[in-house]
Amino acid sequence: MKKDIDFGEKTKEYDPKTGEELEVWQSPKYKESKQKATEMIESEKYNLTPGDFWILMNKTKSGNMAYTGLIISHNGCLKVNDTLDNPVKSNCFSLDKEGYGGSLVYTYIDEDVYEVGEFNSTNGKNPYPYAMAFKRCFDRVVLKKSKLAYAGIYSEVEADEFKENNDLDKVRLTLLNKMKTLVEETNTDYEQLLEHYKVESNTQLTMDQLEEAIKVLETKKEKKEKSGK
Repeated sequence: MKKDIDFGEKTKEYDPKTGEELEVWQSPKYKESKQKATEMIESEKYNLTPGDFWILMNKTKSGNMAYTGLIISHNGCLKVNDTLDNPVKSNCFSLDKEGYGGSLVYTYIDEDVYEVGEFNSTNGKNPYPYAMAFKRCFDRVVLKKSKLAYAGIYSEVEADEFKENNDLDKVRLTLLNKMKTLVEETNTDYEQLLEHYKVESNTQLTMDQLEEAIKVLETKKEKKEKSGK
């Protein structure tokens, strides 16, 4: 009997805004995305692991923490693309430097998919706008070609899609919870981690710092697991 794949589910999740532990509610869309991701991992066709995914979550009006889908990393999208019968083709991209509202817009067109990826001052603060616009377009194409987009699985570069008015930033919340879990799993000194980034609270960490910390902690976890300690 196969063991259930663990994407880091918990019965309670930490709300960094209030410091509370909130009861978790799993939405139907999350359950669908979990089933699809599990199928792709177990098939071994795509070279994916649970570490390529993390849970998208946000606080509900009723005071619970909702699991609303799964996020796949950009590296995960690269893995999937390598296995597609009709992978992304570099010659199918075009760039519009003067897109709507001053956006940089990459457009992708082939016999299967039409997609765009945009970047402007309102949907991102990354200092590499061309790279972000291209990654958005690339990941969206991969998610459509692999049908992951239809199962509630999003790319990590879709931060602008996850924000809700008068609510927590789902992506930031997800990253904070992922970092907290990794800190516990690697026995990392939380205060030293914050001191490294010269902040007094995790709420002061930038998105780039959170992503960097997670990558460092994931590497530390892998080394710990290999050493068996």
